[in-house]
Amino acid sequence: MAILQEIKVPLISVNDTSLTVVDILFANGDQVKKGDIIIVFETSKTTYPVEAESAGYIQYLCEQGNDYDVNDIVVKIFSEENEVEKKAVQPKKNPAIVKATVVISSQIWEGDTLFSADALALIESRKIDRSIFTGKDFVSKEDVEEALGISKKRVAEVSKSKSTTKETALSVDNEKVIVEKLSSNKKREIEYLSEVQSTGLTSTINTIVETEGIFVFINQSLKVLKNSLLPVIIYESARLLEKYPELNSYFAGSAIAQYKEVNIGFAIDIDKGLKVLKIAATSTKSVNAIEEEIIELSGKYLDNVLQVNELTDITFTITDLSSESVTFFRPLINMMNSAILGVSSIDEKLQRCILSVTFDHRVTEGKRVAQFLKELKNRLESYRSTYHPKLNQNISCFKCFKTLKEDLSDIGFAKCISPDGNEGYICQSCLKGF
Repeated sequence: MAILQEIKVPLISVNDTSLTVVDILFANGDQVKKGDIIIVFETSKTTYPVEAESAGYIQYLCEQGNDYDVNDIVVKIFSEENEVEKKAVQPKKNPAIVKATVVISSQIWEGDTLFSADALALIESRKIDRSIFTGKDFVSKEDVEEALGISKKRVAEVSKSKSTTKETALSVDNEKVIVEKLSSNKKREIEYLSEVQSTGLTSTINTIVETEGIFVFINQSLKVLKNSLLPVIIYESARLLEKYPELNSYFAGSAIAQYKEVNIGFAIDIDKGLKVLKIAATSTKSVNAIEEEIIELSGKYLDNVLQVNELTDITFTITDLSSESVTFFRPLINMMNSAILGVSSIDEKLQRCILSVTFDHRVTEGKRVAQFLKELKNRLESYRSTYHPKLNQNISCFKCFKTLKEDLSDIGFAKCISPDGNEGYICQSCLKGF
């Protein structure tokens, strides 16, 4: 007789100090086999299934839908069935059914349950399973509201977040609004984004990148993501972050923690929730390798098969809204980062886009971020083709100073070495001596 396995809430990421139990696969006292998935946790970015390491009899010390801190014991596997305390655990429910288990009464009613007209109307509108009220003689509208976790009373809920931010819930009038509880992912997103922003020590700096002619060469290197700046921005940012390590860091209370590697994450949200996907060791990869990884990770995101290591240990984030017709925006810094880069849409008329970096003043300063942005701008604009017709209109003949735009020969200028030894251009008239 012995405990064969104790399952604790794992520390999957330094960001996740608590996880949500989203699936319980057995009932207390059930026999499980080695390798069976027995519980599923939800992190801030993905789900994490846990397997039984030994065959035995299972006992859950947790309930589905609740949050538990890292290292809390949530499951035990015993060698003998009689060691298990077979108290009920939170059952797995259909998503359309209310998630919370409600204690309706201390006494169990064995007859038919009666519902008020208002209660029935609310049950129908919210698609609640009536079976959750089994054991109660009469169900009022207030009972249904209690089951939904809402009430007409103005209740202020104090957040359990470990951040210093204090949040107070606003009052809710159920006659005027439909209340939907925040998902665990959204709660964590609020917590993590508040971690840095709540200090009030963040600022955003913007720069304009001239994009005319920029895709002439870029598209030659890209296989799929044609006319996208993202692969090149990730490539150039990764190399610059080695020069600006404070942007590849985070504020650690009384010190600044600098990451040893550059692991850029790019944000993605295609109707499956916001995720930040990691390109590991970004500064060692080519533009082609980065493009391939963007495509591979995006496919995993759509198929819901992302691994935890593809979502954690991100040292710098890029959020690209270039496909959303966004002129510019202020991105929010993620937890355990000191900066984030936002990419706006390309203005087709002006042929330019705006890059924005939000940074943590506790880690770096505006001058350094401005220098980073200036270098990034210069690197990106260096991809502009010198043979793009509109870019060449200001080229002038070194001898008569006529510009290419003014030339009517339709032949063009010849590249040459001017008398002072510098590279230049000469028009056809000057070249022929008339």
